[in-house]
Formats: sequence, structure tokens, C-alpha cells
Amino acid sequence: MPEILGHAPLLLGLLLANQNNNNPGGRATAGTVVVHEQIVEANYLHDTTNQPSEAGFLQLRGKGTDPQELTQEQHDFYNRNGYLILPHVLTTEEATSLLEDARDVMKRISKSSHGITRHDISASGGKRPSPIGRVLATFEAANNDTSELFERPIARLGCGIHQCMQSFRLLTHSARHRLIAKSLGCGKPRVTQSQLIAKLAGVGGSIVPHQDGCISFTNPTSGLTFWYALEDATLENGCLCVAPGSHLTAPLSQRLTKGDDGLPKFENLKVPLWAGGGGDKGVTVTPMEYEYKPLEVNRGGLIVFHGNLMHTSGSNKSQKSRIAYTFSIIDGDAECPEDSYMKPLVGDFESL
Repeated sequence: MPEILGHAPLLLGLLLANQNNNNPGGRATAGTVVVHEQIVEANYLHDTTNQPSEAGFLQLRGKGTDPQELTQEQHDFYNRNGYLILPHVLTTEEATSLLEDARDVMKRISKSSHGITRHDISASGGKRPSPIGRVLATFEAANNDTSELFERPIARLGCGIHQCMQSFRLLTHSARHRLIAKSLGCGKPRVTQSQLIAKLAGVGGSIVPHQDGCISFTNPTSGLTFWYALEDATLENGCLCVAPGSHLTAPLSQRLTKGDDGLPKFENLKVPLWAGGGGDKGVTVTPMEYEYKPLEVNRGGLIVFHGNLMHTSGSNKSQKSRIAYTFSIIDGDAECPEDSYMKPLVGDFESL
């Protein structure tokens, strides 16, 4: 893997603090950037030149179901609500295998074993690694028990899980996802990023309301997020919560760009970007208060949601962890600005 370092704060830091929220009651301020001072990298040798085969992943499947097109009822539900729950997409064996891979890399990081690099960027002007195409870990906020560098619980790993970890690469590029994407109008699906979200027992922090389309940005909007529960996700351990229908009433008002200095920054859109056919296309947007619905899903369940959908999650106050895998896509036919922060360092986004 080539060593490419930039001067940009880690994108995971932005996502962890959810600076792309438009909720005035949230803890983050829209349009600002938070820098995480301790970052750990798990080094992987990977080759993205060849499209992965699904054969290796399907060896785990056993009696799992074959990919099927969405029903008209599912289409209608998604169009109204902006999300779709598909239970039992992964078999127990598949979810367990992926969870073991996720825990393995977290153990490697916590033990600083072979292939682990620490990036201490607390010094002024310290270089910060770009998250694109890499497995980088950020940590939960300091507390009274753990405040030493690199000893806090892991919060997220990304944003190139699908490029570096073979099991997640095979999962991401499955025929099921291509079928779902195209059935929801994404004709040429391209993967922008992928993450492992580790809400560990008793310490996983809350996430304020936000829209993924501010990060995976195109004009017109085309972002889709695939969110897999590798463990049971409940209200107690911080399951995903969504504002049904908000993809039609909450346009994108910002996008994440790469500045001339290489730093990521949020740029206000001159004209808010609405999802196709939804809401008033005016320039002025009146902030709305949304009611969020918890989406409790069992291990192996998949949630697919629109890039404009407002979503959030609570802290993990339980004694059970809630590890999830998520990746985002855009339509290759939609315009993605050249200064988008998620643009690959070399080449273009890879096909799903």
C-alpha cells in the first residue's frame, strides 16, 4: 500500500463529531472541522485493480437467500420514508465471520501489534493521514478512566475498509448491492467510502442528526448508504434512528470540499439540493424539528437509506457492543465536483 499523507484532518473525526448536521440543538456546529489528535493505522496490502469475485464470500452462505429484486411495496416504502430495512441479509455464519475480522483489527490496534502505525498529530502542524483507501482508527472522547494517548476505546475505522479488508471487500461488491442500487435508481453505482462503527459496551458515544449526502455529494443527489448490523442493534446499545420522510423535506445545504491547502472544509451551497421531486425548490430553507424513529435490527440485517435522510444514534449504555459496517455509494452518471474531499487520490471511485 503506498504511503500517502496529506495535511487534512481525518474524515472520521468529521463523521464522529457529525459536523454536517443541520440540527441547531446538536453539539456540533455546522461548517466546522474537528481534528482528532491520535490516529492509529492498520496496514494492509491490497490490490484494487481487479474487480473482486463473490465466490469466496458465497462459500460462507450455506442456506442463505439469493439476491432478489425489490418488490413494489419495498419501492413505495423507500420513496415515502427514505429508508428500507432488509432483515437477515447475512446468515449467522457470515455476520459472525465479519464480526471476528472487525474485532481482530481492533485487537491489533489496541495491542499495537505487527502492521500498526501510530500517528500522533497533536503537535502544531503535524501531518494528518488522509482516510481515503486506508484503515484508520479514531477513539472515543477522553474520560476520567482513560486519557492517555491511543488508550481510549475505538470509535470508528475507515474510510477504506472495503479496499483493504478482503472479507468486507467481497461483501461490499456483492451482486445483491448492485441489484438494490440499480433498482433504487442508481444506474452506475460507485463506492465512495466504508467504515466500521464500534459502539463498544458502555462507552460508545452518541451521534447528532446529519445527512450522509454532504460527504458523498453529487448534483443531482444520488447518495445511498448501506448499513449492516454485525451485532444486534437495539435502542439500549445505540441503534440507528431516522427521521422518516426527511429526505424529501431536508435538502442538502453543505458539501465537504478539499481546500487549496488540502484541508477539508464545508462549503455552503448557493441553492439547497433537494432529493428528486421532493419539497419546495426555493433557496430559503426553514429549519425543521424531526421526530426520530429507532430502527432495531438483528445481527445480519441491512438498512439502506437515502443520502438526504436525517439520521442519528444514541450512546451505548448497555453491556453489549454494537459493531456495524457501513458503506456509501453515488451514481457515476451524477456530477461529483473535482474538489470533493472524498475523491480518490488516484483515479476515480471504483464500481460497486
